Amino acid sequence: MRFQSIAPLFVLLAAATVSARAQDPNILDDFSTGHYQSPGYFYGPTHDSVQYGKMIGGSRDTNMYVCPTNAKCPTYNPYNQPSSYGFFPATATEPAAMVQTAGFYAGPRIDMAYGFHGAMSENFAAYDKIRVNFKGLSQTLNFNIQLFTGTSWAQGGCNIPTYPAEFAIELPLDKFVTTKGFTLSDVTYMNLIFQDGSAIGGVGFAITSVELTNTTKPGNTISCHY
Repeated sequence: MRFQSIAPLFVLLAAATVSARAQDPNILDDFSTGHYQSPGYFYGPTHDSVQYGKMIGGSRDTNMYVCPTNAKCPTYNPYNQPSSYGFFPATATEPAAMVQTAGFYAGPRIDMAYGFHGAMSENFAAYDKIRVNFKGLSQTLNFNIQLFTGTSWAQGGCNIPTYPAEFAIELPLDKFVTTKGFTLSDVTYMNLIFQDGSAIGGVGFAITSVELTNTTKPGNTISCHY
């Protein structure tokens, strides 16, 4: 399993406001707002977008990094196929979702961040875990969540195996690796990191929601932690 200490994408000065969140599960993003389809990207470190809506913090910053078409990366893109991501509305039969697609041997990374446009001060201390609900996963995925109090941070994650149906992963907050100054009672930014964990690349997946919770979801649920 790869573990990375990843510096924050931005450093912002933000005035703190306290938001009381007591419901369980507490939906941080269900992708019902902020719909977007990216172009197809072939290479490059910066392919970003911003969506606004009812998600935590009121905005979602997303960036896709795609390795150059050479063997300098663990995976690369020999046929120059595009990779893309999108946030799609619900249909008559499917819920709203965030979806990534990638080309053969292409191993993109997505950072999906919250709290970078306007003040955010969220209390996660009343909850035991963060749950991410998947519709399916085509290849192994290296997944991490970073939480910030200003520039101090905490991080948790795991490698998720392929699964051709709905499942959930749950990250226990007490197993996050933390730095001095971080507190769950004042989360000012949050970043979800999706990285290809397969030797062949081409990972595709869809997630339908990100939640705070004190319960364990029945059925196909993975405890995700270092």
